[in-house]
Amino acid sequence: MRCLRGQIHPEDIAFHLDFLRPALETGDLSSFTAYLGWLAQVLSSRGIAGDSLPRSLDDLAAFFAGRLAGAAAPVVAALTAARTALDGGLPAPSYDRPCPDSWEEADPFRKAVLAGQRREASALFNRALDRQGSLPAAEIHVIQPALYEVGRGWQQNRVSVAQEHLATAMAQSLMAQGFARVEPAADNGRKALFACPAGNRHSVGLRMVADAFEMSGWTVHYLGANVPLPALIDQIKQLQPDLVGLSASLPQQLRGLREALAALRTSFAAGGPRLVVGGLVFNQFPLLAQSVGAELLGEDALGAAAAASALPSA
Repeated sequence: MRCLRGQIHPEDIAFHLDFLRPALETGDLSSFTAYLGWLAQVLSSRGIAGDSLPRSLDDLAAFFAGRLAGAAAPVVAALTAARTALDGGLPAPSYDRPCPDSWEEADPFRKAVLAGQRREASALFNRALDRQGSLPAAEIHVIQPALYEVGRGWQQNRVSVAQEHLATAMAQSLMAQGFARVEPAADNGRKALFACPAGNRHSVGLRMVADAFEMSGWTVHYLGANVPLPALIDQIKQLQPDLVGLSASLPQQLRGLREALAALRTSFAAGGPRLVVGGLVFNQFPLLAQSVGAELLGEDALGAAAAASALPSA
């Protein structure tokens, strides 16, 4: 989140709209107010003026009232209600609800990756993998809780960007190492393609989903982070997957995801692949999936793979 002299950057007000839109479409303000609670904590932990966030809501309300006149009533009412909730003290959304149960290795793993202790982190992850025999389960119950806690540390300004990148890179390396130690299920004849649209460089969760699908017998094409839309469309045309999964981790990635989904629908029409979405932002705010017009198959990688495998073949 950027700032100018302790104020919210004007471009960042667009993030408000990414959450305001589904709130208006569904009549449920919970995702918008939860987002504001998260943002308030991020800004406060970085010393940004406490009045900048409510003032940005006031500015939006005034803008829409001036541009839309009487038609702005629903928007202004939503912004006013959100401002009232914010004035009352919104808690930051918890990571506990969407976070899977942690295995005993999760917290020591978090400490190891933050400290750059690869051998210790590898030993912990391999111990969990050997005990359970499931790569997706070890990823979900060790790596995912650990990285969620790292993300919370960043949110509260206790973890630097460099530390977050170190932890993420080490986790990705150990996931690849674990993949070489397990045997996937027999080929089920289905293909899935996974990608983070342009602008989204947070790909660990998507890699977990790709691993879960592959372990379930799918042929998986994993494109990774920050995939330009023309390249994504070209790969889908060439590979003709049954399912395409796109990911969004942060609020500011919703616009790019929405644009990618619209382009895919235009490019492939009714005969195209099934479009699904996932990521932390959807786990915390499931109604957002409706706003982008795509399916949400599950809150974790194993749930998504199981739900997709249970769908009838095209």
